[in-house]
Amino acid sequence: MGYMEIALLSKSGVRIKGKNATFVVNPQGSVTANAVLLLNPDDTDFSSEESVVLSGAGEYEIGGVKLTGMRNEKSVLYSMNIDGMEVVVGTIALLSAMQHKLKEHNIVIVNCDEKTDASFLTSLAVNSVIFYGESADEVAQGFEKEKLQKMNKYSASLGKLPAEMETILLN
Repeated sequence: MGYMEIALLSKSGVRIKGKNATFVVNPQGSVTANAVLLLNPDDTDFSSEESVVLSGAGEYEIGGVKLTGMRNEKSVLYSMNIDGMEVVVGTIALLSAMQHKLKEHNIVIVNCDEKTDASFLTSLAVNSVIFYGESADEVAQGFEKEKLQKMNKYSASLGKLPAEMETILLN
């Protein structure tokens, strides 16, 4: 049975840890992971000796996890299957721009680097939407406040995903 953990590292960075691979998104400082995923390829304020750095479109496989990177002129989003769970991570602007090209995912991880309407996310996520980033508080307020869960780490396993979509604010 697959198990995954998503943890906030900094205001703009998260760690996605599966059974066989760990990914760090937009890290700052020194990192240890199988791969570093850059949502904005110009942001390179980190150091890592052993990590593969992904910053563009393409098909990848790291630690048994298949990833697809898609980009526009500004940023990249990554779709992957980690331990049987479909996950997509990207900026809110790029997720919005590509929403019609994306399939449904179990978990949608949204870097809220700007304030905007996030209601479109309900069409992308089956089980969980996870907000983080500079404007995450403001963006998440558009969802039902009583159902919004605040935490610094989110855990999921394939057999125990919520039946109704849940919204998480990593803070």
